[in-house]
Amino acid sequence: MRKKRGEQSHMIKRVRYVITAFILVAAFISQSFANDLSEYERQKQEKDSNIKKVSSQIQEKKADLNWNKKKRDEIIKELEALGLKKEEVEQRIQLLESAIQSLDEAIKIAEAEYAKQEEMLKERLRIMHKRTVTIWELDELFKCRNLNDLFIKIRYMRLLSDEDQRLLDSLERKRIEIEQLKEQKTLEVENCIEQAKLYAQKIEELEVSRSSLESRISADDKEIKKYEQMMDQMLKESKELEQLIKNMKTMGKEYIGGTMVWPMPTNKHIASGYGNRLHPIYKVWKMHTGIDIGSAMNEQIVAAADGVVIYAGSRSGYGNTIIIDHGGGVTTLYAHIANRGFNVKTGQYVKAGQAIAKAGMTGTATGPHLHFEVRVNGETQNPLKYVNP
Repeated sequence: MRKKRGEQSHMIKRVRYVITAFILVAAFISQSFANDLSEYERQKQEKDSNIKKVSSQIQEKKADLNWNKKKRDEIIKELEALGLKKEEVEQRIQLLESAIQSLDEAIKIAEAEYAKQEEMLKERLRIMHKRTVTIWELDELFKCRNLNDLFIKIRYMRLLSDEDQRLLDSLERKRIEIEQLKEQKTLEVENCIEQAKLYAQKIEELEVSRSSLESRISADDKEIKKYEQMMDQMLKESKELEQLIKNMKTMGKEYIGGTMVWPMPTNKHIASGYGNRLHPIYKVWKMHTGIDIGSAMNEQIVAAADGVVIYAGSRSGYGNTIIIDHGGGVTTLYAHIANRGFNVKTGQYVKAGQAIAKAGMTGTATGPHLHFEVRVNGETQNPLKYVNP
């Protein structure tokens, strides 16, 4: 008798323990939901603050990019102008070198004419100096018909000599003028070459600056793209957080889940129904708050309806558990999920039929299966009123 009373007392303690554990889990979930909402609101504020910072960085980088492009374009224009000037100078050098070549030919011709004329003059002078003036005049006297003819001849010879000298002087002046012109052209070529070198040096310096600017422009482009990708990602995350916060705030106001679907598409077998039953492990009659759907390890579990995951973790006899809030006070629970079998996290919005986990046997379980519950305002309901195999 005492033994029987002791067993009953032990059973009562177990039941109390289970009820107390469930109440604690429910309280924890409620507090966790509030904490999650607060955390997501904080994350949203932080995300929006980061968006502003990145937006400012993008604007700064774009300003740098535009300035670098402007400087690059100015350098390109300057390079084009210098290139034209350098080309003009090089063409001028070619013309001057051609002119110098022509002047060299002219100098040679002038020198040849001078040499020829000089040789003719020297020849006459040699003839005239072979004899004295008196003898020459006497010789010419005998040849002449009269004295007047002699004077004319002497005067003619002297004029011829003077003309030869003037011609030589003229040729010499012409040669000197050509030499001076050549020197002038040569100096001009040297100046042009020096100018071309300066242009080439300036072009080289500008090309270095241009190359540096091109590198900076390329780096700015990459930075801007990186920041824009970050911005897009943060905007996406901010919108997701905004929608999540909105969904979490509207939970409890209206049901958003839609028509529920069977939570295990690949298995329709109900191993244990809703209601009082003999617990397979504790061997006591107690309320079974959901249905057990038999499964193999890692079979896919899906969300029964649209909603927000308000809990994803491990809890007592449930093992790895997911609870989804569908609004209007309606929640669904999925227990005994396999280790590393979670596909969603707390705060995530899910759609009906979306894969959320893999079946297992964590917690208090005799084999792999899904324990599925439906609750309305915290009160368990027969899931078969909401889902059909």
